[in-house]
Amino acid sequence: MILFRFLLLVFNVAVVSFLIYKMLEVVRQPVSRSKKTIVIAGGVILLLAPFGMFLRFFVPTFQYFLIYPIAIALFLYLTREL
Repeated sequence: MILFRFLLLVFNVAVVSFLIYKMLEVVRQPVSRSKKTIVIAGGVILLLAPFGMFLRFFVPTFQYFLIYPIAIALFLYLTREL
């Protein structure tokens, strides 16, 4: 169980730092305001999930590990298209 928690913490730290990096990258690009708003809002929503687990608002379940990587992949696709 301790190994599981450690892996979850490492995964979330990597995801949070990557999301913040990509959001800052989008802010610096010359893109229309509406597209920036959508990307930043999506990034903030994705950032709330790891912080919610860290602050114990909800527990990590198997569905989190299935859905969250797909959401991250869609976010990356969205930022790549800019």
